[in-house]
Amino acid sequence: MLLRFGVVPMVVFSSKEAAKEVRKTHDLETCTRPKLVANGLFSRNFKDIGFTQYGEDWREMKKLVGLELFSPKKHKSFRYIREDEGDLLVKKISKSAQTKTLINLRKSFFSFTAGTIFRIAFGQNFREYSFIDMDKLEELVLEAETNVCILALTDFLPTGFGWLVDRISGCSFGGSERGNSHDDMVNDLQKVEYLNLVIKETFRLHPSSPLLLPRETMSDIEIQGYHIPKNTHIKINTYTIGRDPNVWTNPEEFYPERFSNSSISYKGQHYELLPFGAGRRSCPGMNLGITILELGLLNILYFFDWSLPNGVTIEDIDMEEDGAFNKSLELIPTIPSSL
Repeated sequence: MLLRFGVVPMVVFSSKEAAKEVRKTHDLETCTRPKLVANGLFSRNFKDIGFTQYGEDWREMKKLVGLELFSPKKHKSFRYIREDEGDLLVKKISKSAQTKTLINLRKSFFSFTAGTIFRIAFGQNFREYSFIDMDKLEELVLEAETNVCILALTDFLPTGFGWLVDRISGCSFGGSERGNSHDDMVNDLQKVEYLNLVIKETFRLHPSSPLLLPRETMSDIEIQGYHIPKNTHIKINTYTIGRDPNVWTNPEEFYPERFSNSSISYKGQHYELLPFGAGRRSCPGMNLGITILELGLLNILYFFDWSLPNGVTIEDIDMEEDGAFNKSLELIPTIPSSL
């Protein structure tokens, strides 16, 4: 689909075949970013790795974050931060469980995710500063996403917790009996294969950003027989690809079992499932994001049972899309007798 924003041409691709041509066949010719005013303001004159144009500066930034933030060694060294934030999440929910009061999972998970990323990226715990208002911080993030057309934050802040909890309701994961420690919980992750299927299916139906960050062609190229001139903006519609009936059987149905005998992953090698993008400009924080997502889910599913408020049924839960952040989900936690 060809669109024009003023004098700027933009092509939106909505098939896995076109996505593969853009992200693999013509990856080098399409791996720069559009130099937009809003992006420049948001990224302090394109100093952000997600928005900077392709070139030596971007390569140096990618090398730096790869070594200092996202390497396997660093990922392992940050484990204590993830555990601390996970313990804090459990303690907060436990207070609600003791009084059987509703908890807003979106706000709880935003605090958990933001706390983890702040400590990893800046070495600071924002909760130690009284002048930081979490509600205001969440509001600022939402405003920033809106102002840049939902272009950046979802690459670095996993926002699919609410969708996953909604979808998980009523599912049985099996596995061993609950233990009492963080290590017990992590070890059990290997035994709950169905959880990974649910994560994949949620990424398919509810990608954190329906359109991947835009690219700009650096030369004339041809995609699926169409001539794409230099300086054209390109977007990949992951939302449509994830619901393409030519790719998926019963695409509107939530059916995690479709991945049970499939090699499809979300790491950029399969173009029908691209929550983190693919190619040179894929999300550098993918492994960190997935770890935060899995740890958050493990904590709430491992240590708590969940129920709907009185008078509310599963059919009452609104599953319609609401931008990058899903709608608030309020549930009542209880602590299982086995714990």
